[in-house]
Amino acid sequence: MTRVEPRRLVAALALLNLGVVVYCLGVLTTAGQTVDQELMVSAETLSGDLVDVCAEFVALIAPVSAAGAVLVVCLIACRGNRIALALRAGIMTLGPIATAWILKYSLDRPNLDGLVQHNSFPSGTLTCVTAIVCAVYLATARRLRIVVAINGAMLILGTAVSVVVLKWHRPSDALGALLLVGCYALAVSAFPIRISNPRHSTLADPDNERLAQV
Repeated sequence: MTRVEPRRLVAALALLNLGVVVYCLGVLTTAGQTVDQELMVSAETLSGDLVDVCAEFVALIAPVSAAGAVLVVCLIACRGNRIALALRAGIMTLGPIATAWILKYSLDRPNLDGLVQHNSFPSGTLTCVTAIVCAVYLATARRLRIVVAINGAMLILGTAVSVVVLKWHRPSDALGALLLVGCYALAVSAFPIRISNPRHSTLADPDNERLAQV
Protein backbone atom coordinates (compact mmCIF):
# COMPACT_ATOMS: atom_id res chain seq x y z
CA MET A 1 0.00 0.00 0.00
CA THR A 2 1.36 3.43 -0.96
CA ARG A 3 0.56 6.75 0.66
CA VAL A 4 -2.99 8.07 0.69
CA GLU A 5 -3.83 10.79 -1.83
CA PRO A 6 -5.82 13.43 0.09
CA ARG A 7 -6.76 15.36 -3.06
CA ARG A 8 -8.87 12.43 -4.24
CA LEU A 9 -10.59 12.23 -0.89
CA VAL A 10 -11.39 15.95 -1.11
CA ALA A 11 -12.71 15.44 -4.66
CA ALA A 12 -14.84 12.53 -3.45
CA LEU A 13 -16.31 14.73 -0.72
CA ALA A 14 -17.01 17.44 -3.30
CA LEU A 15 -18.94 14.96 -5.48
CA LEU A 16 -20.88 13.80 -2.43
CA ASN A 17 -21.91 17.37 -1.62
CA LEU A 18 -22.80 17.98 -5.25
CA GLY A 19 -25.02 14.91 -5.19
CA VAL A 20 -26.84 16.31 -2.16
CA VAL A 21 -27.33 19.59 -4.01
CA VAL A 22 -28.73 17.79 -7.07
CA TYR A 23 -31.20 15.90 -4.87
CA CYS A 24 -32.29 19.02 -3.01
CA LEU A 25 -32.81 21.03 -6.20
CA GLY A 26 -34.20 18.31 -8.46
CA VAL A 27 -36.41 16.49 -5.96
CA LEU A 28 -37.21 18.79 -3.06
CA THR A 29 -38.15 21.95 -5.00
CA THR A 30 -41.17 22.57 -7.18
CA ALA A 31 -39.13 24.19 -9.95
CA GLY A 32 -36.63 21.37 -9.88
CA GLN A 33 -39.30 18.68 -10.13
CA THR A 34 -41.01 20.51 -12.98
CA VAL A 35 -37.84 21.03 -15.02
CA ASP A 36 -36.68 17.48 -14.34
CA GLN A 37 -40.00 16.02 -15.48
CA GLU A 38 -40.13 18.18 -18.60
CA LEU A 39 -36.61 17.22 -19.58
CA MET A 40 -37.49 13.54 -19.33
CA VAL A 41 -40.65 13.94 -21.40
CA SER A 42 -38.84 16.09 -23.97
CA ALA A 43 -36.08 13.51 -24.31
CA GLU A 44 -38.62 10.88 -25.30
CA THR A 45 -40.46 13.24 -27.66
CA LEU A 46 -37.37 14.51 -29.46
CA SER A 47 -35.67 11.13 -29.71
CA GLY A 48 -38.18 9.66 -32.17
CA ASP A 49 -36.90 6.32 -33.46
CA LEU A 50 -34.23 6.39 -30.76
CA VAL A 51 -36.75 4.89 -28.36
CA ASP A 52 -36.55 1.49 -30.05
CA VAL A 53 -32.76 1.66 -30.07
CA CYS A 54 -32.70 2.50 -26.38
CA ALA A 55 -35.06 -0.39 -25.62
CA GLU A 56 -32.71 -2.79 -27.39
CA PHE A 57 -29.73 -1.23 -25.65
CA VAL A 58 -31.08 -1.64 -22.12
CA ALA A 59 -31.92 -5.26 -22.91
CA LEU A 60 -28.18 -5.85 -23.15
CA ILE A 61 -27.36 -4.20 -19.82
CA ALA A 62 -27.90 -7.31 -17.69
CA PRO A 63 -25.68 -9.67 -19.74
CA VAL A 64 -23.02 -7.00 -20.25
CA SER A 65 -22.95 -6.24 -16.52
CA ALA A 66 -22.64 -9.95 -15.72
CA ALA A 67 -19.79 -10.26 -18.23
CA GLY A 68 -18.11 -7.24 -16.64
CA ALA A 69 -18.32 -8.81 -13.19
CA VAL A 70 -16.75 -12.02 -14.50
CA LEU A 71 -14.04 -9.97 -16.20
CA VAL A 72 -13.20 -8.27 -12.90
CA VAL A 73 -12.77 -11.65 -11.22
CA CYS A 74 -10.52 -12.88 -14.04
CA LEU A 75 -8.39 -9.73 -13.95
CA ILE A 76 -7.93 -10.05 -10.20
CA ALA A 77 -6.93 -13.70 -10.54
CA CYS A 78 -4.26 -12.82 -13.10
CA ARG A 79 -2.58 -10.09 -11.04
CA GLY A 80 -0.56 -9.88 -7.86
CA ASN A 81 -1.77 -8.63 -4.46
CA ARG A 82 -5.12 -10.28 -5.13
CA ILE A 83 -6.63 -9.70 -1.70
CA ALA A 84 -6.15 -5.92 -1.75
CA LEU A 85 -7.28 -5.71 -5.37
CA ALA A 86 -10.35 -7.84 -4.70
CA LEU A 87 -11.22 -5.63 -1.72
CA ARG A 88 -11.02 -2.50 -3.86
CA ALA A 89 -13.10 -4.04 -6.65
CA GLY A 90 -15.67 -5.29 -4.14
CA ILE A 91 -16.08 -1.89 -2.53
CA MET A 92 -16.15 -0.20 -5.93
CA THR A 93 -18.92 -2.50 -7.16
CA LEU A 94 -21.07 -3.32 -4.15
CA GLY A 95 -20.70 0.02 -2.35
CA PRO A 96 -22.47 2.24 -4.90
CA ILE A 97 -25.09 -0.40 -5.75
CA ALA A 98 -26.04 -0.91 -2.11
CA THR A 99 -26.01 2.83 -1.43
CA ALA A 100 -28.21 3.55 -4.46
CA TRP A 101 -30.70 0.90 -3.35
CA ILE A 102 -30.87 2.34 0.17
CA LEU A 103 -31.26 5.91 -1.07
CA LYS A 104 -33.87 4.96 -3.62
CA TYR A 105 -36.14 3.44 -1.00
CA SER A 106 -35.39 5.77 1.90
CA LEU A 107 -35.34 9.24 0.35
CA ASP A 108 -38.62 11.10 0.04
CA ARG A 109 -40.04 12.64 -3.12
CA PRO A 110 -42.68 15.19 -2.02
CA ASN A 111 -45.65 15.80 -4.30
CA LEU A 112 -44.81 19.36 -5.34
CA ASP A 113 -45.52 19.35 -9.08
CA GLY A 114 -48.81 17.46 -8.98
CA LEU A 115 -47.25 14.27 -10.35
CA VAL A 116 -47.52 11.53 -7.75
CA GLN A 117 -44.60 9.23 -8.53
CA HIS A 118 -42.33 7.21 -6.30
CA ASN A 119 -38.77 8.34 -5.66
CA SER A 120 -36.27 7.11 -8.22
CA PHE A 121 -33.17 9.01 -7.11
CA PRO A 122 -30.56 7.83 -7.93
CA SER A 123 -30.82 5.48 -10.91
CA GLY A 124 -29.97 1.95 -9.80
CA THR A 125 -29.47 0.73 -13.38
CA LEU A 126 -26.96 3.43 -14.23
CA THR A 127 -25.26 3.01 -10.85
CA CYS A 128 -24.73 -0.70 -11.49
CA VAL A 129 -23.31 -0.22 -14.98
CA THR A 130 -21.03 2.64 -13.96
CA ALA A 131 -19.77 0.82 -10.87
CA ILE A 132 -18.85 -2.29 -12.86
CA VAL A 133 -17.07 -0.20 -15.49
CA CYS A 134 -15.04 1.52 -12.77
CA ALA A 135 -14.22 -1.83 -11.15
CA VAL A 136 -12.95 -3.19 -14.48
CA TYR A 137 -10.90 -0.02 -14.94
CA LEU A 138 -9.31 -0.33 -11.50
CA ALA A 139 -8.46 -4.01 -12.03
CA THR A 140 -7.01 -3.51 -15.51
CA ALA A 141 -3.30 -2.96 -16.16
CA ARG A 142 -2.40 0.68 -16.78
CA ARG A 143 -1.41 0.15 -20.40
CA LEU A 144 -4.90 -1.15 -21.23
CA ARG A 145 -6.96 1.29 -19.19
CA ILE A 146 -7.48 3.67 -22.12
CA VAL A 147 -9.37 0.91 -23.94
CA VAL A 148 -11.56 0.27 -20.89
CA ALA A 149 -12.12 4.01 -20.41
CA ILE A 150 -13.29 4.60 -23.99
CA ASN A 151 -15.62 1.59 -24.19
CA GLY A 152 -16.83 2.09 -20.63
CA ALA A 153 -17.66 5.73 -21.28
CA MET A 154 -19.73 4.74 -24.32
CA LEU A 155 -21.59 2.12 -22.29
CA ILE A 156 -22.27 4.55 -19.45
CA LEU A 157 -23.42 7.30 -21.82
CA GLY A 158 -25.70 4.91 -23.68
CA THR A 159 -27.23 3.70 -20.43
CA ALA A 160 -27.74 7.24 -19.11
CA VAL A 161 -29.49 8.35 -22.30
CA SER A 162 -31.58 5.18 -22.50
CA VAL A 163 -33.00 5.30 -18.97
CA VAL A 164 -34.09 8.92 -19.53
CA VAL A 165 -35.48 8.41 -23.04
CA LEU A 166 -37.44 5.35 -21.90
CA LYS A 167 -38.73 7.40 -18.92
CA TRP A 168 -37.27 4.98 -16.41
CA HIS A 169 -35.54 7.86 -14.69
CA ARG A 170 -35.37 11.62 -14.68
CA PRO A 171 -32.13 13.44 -15.57
CA SER A 172 -31.45 14.17 -11.89
CA ASP A 173 -31.61 10.44 -11.16
CA ALA A 174 -28.96 9.75 -13.80
CA LEU A 175 -26.76 12.59 -12.60
CA GLY A 176 -27.10 11.42 -9.01
CA ALA A 177 -26.00 7.91 -9.99
CA LEU A 178 -22.90 9.22 -11.77
CA LEU A 179 -21.97 11.42 -8.82
CA LEU A 180 -22.47 8.54 -6.38
CA VAL A 181 -20.19 6.16 -8.30
CA GLY A 182 -17.67 8.93 -8.89
CA CYS A 183 -17.53 9.56 -5.16
CA TYR A 184 -16.79 5.90 -4.47
CA ALA A 185 -14.25 5.68 -7.30
CA LEU A 186 -12.26 8.64 -6.03
CA ALA A 187 -12.39 7.43 -2.44
CA VAL A 188 -11.23 3.93 -3.37
CA SER A 189 -8.48 5.15 -5.69
CA ALA A 190 -7.20 7.45 -2.94
CA PHE A 191 -5.72 4.32 -1.35
CA PRO A 192 -3.55 2.96 -4.18
CA ILE A 193 -1.86 -0.42 -3.95
CA ARG A 194 1.26 -1.83 -5.50
CA ILE A 195 0.51 -4.66 -7.90
CA SER A 196 3.41 -7.10 -7.70
CA ASN A 197 4.33 -9.71 -10.28
CA PRO A 198 5.14 -13.06 -8.65
CA ARG A 199 7.37 -14.07 -11.55
CA HIS A 200 9.85 -11.31 -10.71
CA SER A 201 9.76 -11.64 -6.94
CA THR A 202 13.05 -13.55 -6.84
CA LEU A 203 14.90 -10.67 -8.47
CA ALA A 204 13.94 -8.45 -5.56
CA ASP A 205 16.30 -10.48 -3.34
CA PRO A 206 19.79 -8.84 -3.29
CA ASP A 207 21.45 -12.26 -3.10
CA ASN A 208 19.64 -13.36 -6.24
CA GLU A 209 20.63 -10.14 -7.98
CA ARG A 210 24.31 -10.74 -7.21
CA LEU A 211 24.03 -14.30 -8.46
CA ALA A 212 22.40 -13.04 -11.63
CA GLN A 213 25.32 -10.68 -12.23
CA VAL A 214 27.95 -13.43 -11.80
